[in-house]
Amino acid sequence: MPIFNKIYSFKVLLFFMTVFLLGSCKSYYIPLTIENANPTKDELPKDIQSLTLMNRSMDSQFRNYREDSLQNFFYRNGYQLSKIVLDSTAADTTIRALAALIFESGRYDAVVPVERNMKRILPYEFLPDTLAPETVSQICSNYNTDALMVLERFSTKLMADNSKEKYIDQNLNAFYSFNASLDLKYDAFFRIYKPGKKTLIKEIELNDTISWESTDNNQTRMLNKIPSIKMAMIDAGIKVALDIDSKLSPTWTQEKRGYYLFKPGNDRGQQLMNDSNYEAAGKFWTEMAQSKDKKIRSKAEYNLALVKELNGDIDGAIEWGLKSFYSHYRYQTEEYLKKLQVRKETILKSK
Repeated sequence: MPIFNKIYSFKVLLFFMTVFLLGSCKSYYIPLTIENANPTKDELPKDIQSLTLMNRSMDSQFRNYREDSLQNFFYRNGYQLSKIVLDSTAADTTIRALAALIFESGRYDAVVPVERNMKRILPYEFLPDTLAPETVSQICSNYNTDALMVLERFSTKLMADNSKEKYIDQNLNAFYSFNASLDLKYDAFFRIYKPGKKTLIKEIELNDTISWESTDNNQTRMLNKIPSIKMAMIDAGIKVALDIDSKLSPTWTQEKRGYYLFKPGNDRGQQLMNDSNYEAAGKFWTEMAQSKDKKIRSKAEYNLALVKELNGDIDGAIEWGLKSFYSHYRYQTEEYLKKLQVRKETILKSK
């Protein structure tokens, strides 16, 4: 056989062997995408898994303003007005939106009672005294939650402005440009209580401004581009909820992981992982980790590290990862340990 044909045949054989080996490797290692929680600096202690949300910010000055009436009031003042408007819908939106957000985070359960507005005698701008321990315990007991979160103060100040500018084009024709802006400054103060002798565990104050601007050569069209006063206040309530949620709830990131099979096509561990039965998968792989075969033991230990991570135990994951690393070296294990170390450092920085 000519040397060229021999080389070509060898390359073809090598190619198919490589494909076979890669295919075999892939069949023994199952890629997995997981979602890891990145805790925030203000995340509540782990023993707080559920919250009752209540509102103690509304005094007798709060009103559920009609959207059209409130808008007309600003129009009658030429849309040039700076005024504190206390709207009960905006305050209540904060509570309801926050409950939905922290529940969706997967970190907390949230309860919003039907009777969620607590009595307030002080004017809106003052911060009331902390709740009595008996009150906190009673509310948490009534709604079977670990802690109580109260909106203690809430207000919105609206600053509307508009102007008209005249322009002359090259043909000496005059036309106007209408400009408007709406700035909304909100103030909110939350307290989080836990039953016990020392009930107050956290206070969070928020102050910020939301702004809208619009320009058009038609005044009506220009004003329609800006939200109504009522909707602007509701937006402020949602913004407060988003700000609080970003402080208390973890963020989630997708990361690539994987685990080893022992019987491709009929692997008990894979069946349990497909059912998200991590506890049973852990028991199965714990038995496999007793093997005298270093390679089998190492794979089982690697899989147990993954189970620990899925359960939020990063230290346990690192411990099993190291066992796998020393039982039988794999580059995959070394890379996984690096990822786990990064996760641990991220968690420590948030504390």
